[in-house]
Parts: sequence; structure tokens; C-alpha cells
Amino acid sequence: MKSSKPAIKAGSLKAFYPFTELPPEYVIIAAKFAEQLDISDGDLVLEENSEDPNDYFLVEGKLHVRDIYGADSTMVGGAPEAVQPLPQLRPSAYRIKGNGGATLLRVPQEVIRRVRSEAPEKITAVEDDITLDITQSREFFNDFKEELQMNRVRLPSLAPSASRVHRLLGGEGVSESDLIAAISMDPAIAAKLLKMANSSLFNLEEKVEDMSGIIARLGIFATREIAACFAFRDVYKNSPPELVARLQDQVSEARQVSAMSSAIAELTDDIDPKVAGLAGLMHNVGVLPIFSYSMQNVAYAMNPKLVDRAIQKMSHQAGALLAKKWRFSDEIVRSIEHSNEWSYKTGDRPDLVNIVLTAKYHYLLSHSGLKSIPKPKEVPSIAAATCGQFDEKLSLKILGRAKELMSVDMAAGCPA
Repeated sequence: MKSSKPAIKAGSLKAFYPFTELPPEYVIIAAKFAEQLDISDGDLVLEENSEDPNDYFLVEGKLHVRDIYGADSTMVGGAPEAVQPLPQLRPSAYRIKGNGGATLLRVPQEVIRRVRSEAPEKITAVEDDITLDITQSREFFNDFKEELQMNRVRLPSLAPSASRVHRLLGGEGVSESDLIAAISMDPAIAAKLLKMANSSLFNLEEKVEDMSGIIARLGIFATREIAACFAFRDVYKNSPPELVARLQDQVSEARQVSAMSSAIAELTDDIDPKVAGLAGLMHNVGVLPIFSYSMQNVAYAMNPKLVDRAIQKMSHQAGALLAKKWRFSDEIVRSIEHSNEWSYKTGDRPDLVNIVLTAKYHYLLSHSGLKSIPKPKEVPSIAAATCGQFDEKLSLKILGRAKELMSVDMAAGCPA
């Protein structure tokens, strides 16, 4: 790894977060302290558990990333995720090295902290506070990783949905379809049951990938009792209304993406709609530990915009770490890891990531329009998931079928 100290142009930094949000004069100051690194194949950039005082930004080339659970991925310069610094959990939960040639910019974290703290008031106002950003919070990541290792991570459930689940499961003659309908109401309960089903206690190599598989492995009685327990144990009471409303939005998104994933999978011969439905329900599971942390932390509970920022910046990282620790299938883990990656590409046949990304695209399209997402032709997963047959008619068919699937779940015993 070669280090060079030519003058770094401010424009080179302006392409990366947080410099995108800073006035140009502060980016210029930061550039004075930046250093360019030329990485060769195999050069080590970050070591696992290291406490590197710098942030690194990938300008071009590729990096090999291995997380604390041994899962490998590749970061590519210019990709959407490369706008952020290299994964910045502290201490590092990743080992990162060159994958071929690559160019990085290295900036001391202390420099970044100072230019952000000295920027004009409009940048660091309370309602848009960067210095309190959970994304930069050592405390959150240390707590999250410690609780993950000790199996103490709590995923919050909403009181209304938990109550509906409990009422249904308390009835007589609960069937498998009743259980599936109840579990599908609450992604937190579904995630915890999936963890139980894939536990090493069963000493089975095959991973459960759908709701029926959960019930088959745990049994109807055990699934019912465990779900009923979860339905009330992890409900947070007296939480700020704005925070609860945001959690409700995320739960609603999970359920709708789940239904859309099943609807899209029905159009293919490659993906089981049941597996796609569970993957869709889990696609944003990483938001749940963020809400759990926020509901117990006054600074975040009183400023929901910080929670919005955290969800945007790191929910997929938190979700992937959670899914790996809880032994979710590799396919579901990948669908969580790439849940925000519109540029994701696959081979000749669609995979689970394509299905979930296409479902999420339809969800965002139906709620916020094209303003917040790229055009369909710019999302390779849409062409892959629909075998190149995507058009407005097919899109409406997907939305209509998803609505039918959600209506069936509601009719199974979980009225709103």
C-alpha cells in the first residue's frame, strides 16, 4: 500500500458523506488533511477489531470485505454504498483488503469531527443534528455487538399488532394457516421465531427459509406459545408517538414488501413464493434494533430525525449482522445486505435479492413515486425478476396480487 501526499482537491471529498452536507469552505479545509492511498491486490486496509483513527473513502477499484462472521463481500468504487466511509463500526467488525488495484482517500476522524462541529449553525441545528448521529455512535455499536454476542438483542413489537397476535393465538383450534397469518403481522416476532427454528439446538444443517418451515421444525404448539410470549414481552410502553409512528411505517413496509415479494416470485420458476415472502418481511429487520436502542435513549427518543438518519445509513449493516448471528439462510442474509443496492446485478436467472429489491421498488413507487428512486430501466433486478417483461401492466398485476395476499392474511383472523 503506497501513500502519497499530493494536494487533494475538495471536489474529490465532496462526493462522499459527510462532506456532501458541509459548506465548500469546510470541505477545502478537510482536504488539506486528506491523504491518497494506492492499494495493491491483497494490501490490508482495516483489520478486524482495530481502532483506526481515520475514515477511508473508496474512490475507485475494488475492496474485499470480510465481517466478523466470516462472510465475504466486495465493495466497488462508484457504487451507491461507496458514498459512505468504509464500514465504520468501532472497533472494526470487518477485515478489508485490496481486491486488485484501488484508490482510497484517508481522512483523520478528528479532522472530520472538528469541521462538522465548526460548520454553520444550519448544518448542526438540533433538528438536523449530525454530531449526535447514531451512525457515528460508538456507544450504539458497542452495545449492539455485545448484546448480539450475548443473545440479548431486543426487537420491538407494536402494541396493536402484538395484541392482535395474542388474541388470535389464544383461541381454540389454531391451525398452521392461522399461525402464519399471525406471525406475518409482526416482523419482530417472525425474526425471533426464525432464529429459534435455525438454532444450533436442533443440530440441523438445513436452514429454515419460510413460515411453514418454522412451524414444521418448532411444532404448532411450541410456535404458538413462543409467538404469544414474544407478542407482549417486547412491546415498549409510553414511547414517544413520533417514534411509534415511524416504527409502524417500517412494519407496514415490511408486510407490504413481503406480499409483493411473494407476488413477484409467483411469476418465476426459480424462487419459492413462501421463501420470498419471508425474505421480504425480513428485508428491513435492521431497523428494529435501532428502534429498540432509541426507545431507551432519551437523546434519540426526543429527536426522531436522528432515528431516520440511522435507518438510512446503517440499518442494512445491523440487519445483516443480526441475520448472520441468528443463523438465517445465506439467501435471506444476502437479501438483507443488498436491500438498498439498486445497482445489484446477478446471473442469467433471478435470485432472492432481485425479487426483494423489485418488491421494495414497487412499495416505494406506490408510496412516494419516482422522485425517490431510479427509473425502472436503471434497476437491473427488475429486469431479472420479471425476465425482461416489465411494463406498467405487469406492475399493476404485482400490486393487485400483493393486495390479495395481504387481504387473505387479514381474513385469517387478524383484523386491523
